[in-house]
Amino acid sequence: MCSKFFASKKQLKGHIDMIHRVSNYMADTSSDAEKIADGILSSNDKILAVSIIEKKRGNILATKSRQSFKDGFQVTSDGDKYGGTLAIATLSVVNEVKDIFGEAQAIITIHKDCKLMLLSMPSHDILVGLVVQRSVDAYDDNIANKIERLVADTLVKPQ
Repeated sequence: MCSKFFASKKQLKGHIDMIHRVSNYMADTSSDAEKIADGILSSNDKILAVSIIEKKRGNILATKSRQSFKDGFQVTSDGDKYGGTLAIATLSVVNEVKDIFGEAQAIITIHKDCKLMLLSMPSHDILVGLVVQRSVDAYDDNIANKIERLVADTLVKPQ
């Protein structure tokens, strides 16, 4: 329950619309997850692949990749049977220090030919997994911020 007080109903409504309507809403349909994945992939040509993962169970809701990713990494199909579970496990291990440093917002690993990013979106109960070109500045908050806005814009439903 929110403990904020407002001088008018208009301010209260604005607060509810901007903060609480989005909270705890996740991509519960494959259509929403597909839209998010398509939007992310088309937003930046340096993003090679994207997965939308349900945070509670590790189910992969949507996966999209560029042909260059499939060719370059010899990937024959989108999706992985255990990828979502591994993402949840990785986040859990990293969050063992959350009492000291706070909850992880992103996990970034650097590999020979790419970087992997796992972005936590707790207000939507999803994780966004990305494969990006090695040259991408994965520590630039710009990528994460754009993805978070895209997720929010996709998931906010008119009432």
